Amino acid sequence: MTKRMSKRMGHRTSRWIIARTALVASLLTLTLLAGLGGCGGGAADHKVVLIGIDGMDWQIVDPLLEEGKLPNIRSLIDRGVRVNLRSIGPEMKSPIIWTCIATGKTQHKHGISDFLKEKTGEQALYNSRGWKALAIWQMLGDAGRSVGVINWWLTWPAYPVNGFLITERITFTAEDGYPDIPEVTTPPELAEELAPLCQPVTTLSDDELAPFLIGDSWRTTDDHTVVDGRESIRGIHAMDKTILQVTNHMLETREQPDFFATYFQGLDITCHRYWGQWDTTSVDMYMTPEMVKTYGQLIPRYYEYIDTAVGQILDRMEEDSTVIICSDHGFRGPYRSPRGLLLGIWMHRQTGVLIAAGPGIDPSNETLDASVFDITPTVLALLGEPVARDLDGFVLTEILDDDFEAANPVTYVDTYEREPAASGEAPETEEVDDAIRERLRSLGYIQ
Repeated sequence: MTKRMSKRMGHRTSRWIIARTALVASLLTLTLLAGLGGCGGGAADHKVVLIGIDGMDWQIVDPLLEEGKLPNIRSLIDRGVRVNLRSIGPEMKSPIIWTCIATGKTQHKHGISDFLKEKTGEQALYNSRGWKALAIWQMLGDAGRSVGVINWWLTWPAYPVNGFLITERITFTAEDGYPDIPEVTTPPELAEELAPLCQPVTTLSDDELAPFLIGDSWRTTDDHTVVDGRESIRGIHAMDKTILQVTNHMLETREQPDFFATYFQGLDITCHRYWGQWDTTSVDMYMTPEMVKTYGQLIPRYYEYIDTAVGQILDRMEEDSTVIICSDHGFRGPYRSPRGLLLGIWMHRQTGVLIAAGPGIDPSNETLDASVFDITPTVLALLGEPVARDLDGFVLTEILDDDFEAANPVTYVDTYEREPAASGEAPETEEVDDAIRERLRSLGYIQ
């Protein structure tokens, strides 16, 4: 039996064995801490940074790595581990999956089951008031750890955390015609500080789009499909540019929190909207030659942009940070079925990406069985905090360094759950809600 097989079997035994092991480990840990006068192990000496990249897929990443076009992601893989991350199925919807990642629990426990609370009628959107389970940043905050979260799915309206929370609605700007959005950040005054960093769609120049597109005719063309595509990518890039600028600002102007998480959605939208131009054999619809030419390399070029964003974040992190990059799912393109060509969730592949590097990670180790539920328990273990027994994921011990594990044995608690910090109805934001629903329709997620 190999070392990693032994580890996996040891951590996926029955509940009573886990509980017994946890009790022994806890007693040993308490004894050790008493002997050291209360000093902790090495876990407190480093921090964890989680970068969520929606829709990232090894099938696209690997050829770009071979061409040397993703140097920052390559550097993380070279000093860490790369893993296939198993998503949920069959309905791989981003709000469900990213909440699974943040809570370590299934949708039946965390309460988010779709984009919309209702598929008919008013089509009310889920928001942070719908969560029935604590997120990893709330668990850590309750344990006294400082946290910072940017742009995570369904964190609006913002709620109290032990640090800062910048919700996904930070990207809707007054310059683009949206009214002031209440409760967009914690603390509330942070919204005013970040406003100059939020890139309006209407002021993003053509020159900033040029690196993604082929040729120059798209600037002046009368081809409405090219014009529509150009304005779509303007909105995508403005959104991710905002998140990158806000992320960099928070790392530059604040002490890095013990746990820092940021999320980018643009790659997912790019793959949904431009897969047909990248792989013309995948769709059975008419596309003008100019459309195919202009957007034929947009997807790989957007991957290169995301790599640049990762590099900027790495440059601003503390050197002893453990970095985790994950995606919620991969991509396979439009799905041909007896009902015709299916888009939306049907374009998703159930295998996503997981990369981990830094303190606590053993580059020589790997795991063959990782799921979106495993991120939260692994982050808890990396920070030396107990893992709750009511989580549906497991600590990815196969990727952990042996010395780190010896100094920081995994301990357990029954649960972190408590009453939510915020409840009740969210504020009315009709114009923003309408814009979000229209985006979901354009991607084939809702009718």
